[in-house]
Amino acid sequence: MKNEKLILKWLNGDLTPEELEAFKKTEDYKAYAKIADFSKELKPELLDTEQTYQDLEKRLRSVKKEPKVIKPNFGWVRYAAAAVIAVLISTWFFLGSNGIDTKTGFGEIAQTQLPDDSEVILNAGSSLTIDEKNWDSGNRKVNLNGEAFFKVTKGKKFTVHTSAGDVQVLGTQFNVKERDSYFEVHCYEGRVSVTRATDSLILEPGERYRFLDGTGEKIIGLTDAKPAWLDKESLFDAVPLELVFDEMQRQFDIKIEASAVDTRQLYSGGFSNSDLQLALQSVCIPLNLSYEIKDAVVKISPDAP
Repeated sequence: MKNEKLILKWLNGDLTPEELEAFKKTEDYKAYAKIADFSKELKPELLDTEQTYQDLEKRLRSVKKEPKVIKPNFGWVRYAAAAVIAVLISTWFFLGSNGIDTKTGFGEIAQTQLPDDSEVILNAGSSLTIDEKNWDSGNRKVNLNGEAFFKVTKGKKFTVHTSAGDVQVLGTQFNVKERDSYFEVHCYEGRVSVTRATDSLILEPGERYRFLDGTGEKIIGLTDAKPAWLDKESLFDAVPLELVFDEMQRQFDIKIEASAVDTRQLYSGGFSNSDLQLALQSVCIPLNLSYEIKDAVVKISPDAP
């Protein structure tokens, strides 16, 4: 890691004003600062921030000149640079008599517009379907599979339907994430109504509802103004590690093998969506894990005692 000494001094609060200014100009600072800011907003019982930084500092100090990590060959780096670091942004539409579909692949972000001029941005590995015919008749429904950020035109109303629950909106900005056993709705502006199975509630700005492992909860006091993934960051708040690895595979078009790791353990933190090496370091170092990259396969295992 090129800025190891600066990172260690930054974690300890020992940087001089001149060193801090120099560190702020590096890519490492940009990535770790965003994750650190997010961690400050997590509930204390979900994340021991001080312990996390102590573990990270300990691991950084133990890094040798020849680390365990096997760096990818040059061909893979060029592939990652083209397909991931630039984070391809593309949108395509399949127009028919009854609807509009928008889909994203690995590492892609897509933007589209609803018939009422509301805007939708899809995260990687997501799809959105709109039934225009029924929309005009008053049955305004959007079908979402994956994750999307909505900026709704004032005065307009429709329902976002997912396999995990429905979200009804009126002139607001919100994010919906539906991934396998995980369902989350985050309100940034206005109000949203969330309905699923046994839960029905209203979210105000700065509030989030999530359903994980059979339990739904409402989280308040959040201050972020938009989803982190719009800035090419994936952030997590006490979620099973397997969901973190799933998102990393989705962002980088890789396969992660972690059979020797307890992927049900909870992880709080995040990773950069534009740098695979930095992403792996951000997740593996605090959890005492090692990784090895070969072609498009990443093998993750516990550190040797």
